[in-house]
Amino acid sequence: MVEATFIASGNSAKDALDMAAVLAVDIMMGEKNFIQANKLDIYCDNIDDANTLDTLLWNNPKYSILDHGLVNNGSGKLIEIGYPGTKFSLKSDSIINVSPDIPKNLDTYQSYLQLVVMDGSSLRKRAADTWTKCKELGLNAKFLESI
Repeated sequence: MVEATFIASGNSAKDALDMAAVLAVDIMMGEKNFIQANKLDIYCDNIDDANTLDTLLWNNPKYSILDHGLVNNGSGKLIEIGYPGTKFSLKSDSIINVSPDIPKNLDTYQSYLQLVVMDGSSLRKRAADTWTKCKELGLNAKFLESI
């Protein structure tokens, strides 16, 4: 069964993208008690966020490069970044969801990390709806205020 972890990730979409970049490294390296992944998908809310995250991953970690790229630029990368309208190869162990909406094909992953923007408005409400959908799917969901 997929493990669903919801994580408070700041007050804006930019905060969530910054956290996704750091979290991607932690997951690929097996740090901070996250399940280490051989491959990782990151789902963004839109193409602009995906491009921003792609740029962030070129700068993090500072002294090495993790193979990554947008999913529509060819598969086979360690980290694939997608957005609505793109399809992942479904060969990854984990998914980080920066979008507040539930991603497709959750049953193909071992670990699902949902970043929650604590904006007190629409992004937070959409993430709450995703929590409800996870519960309806029978997923064991937990919420972390910090990592």
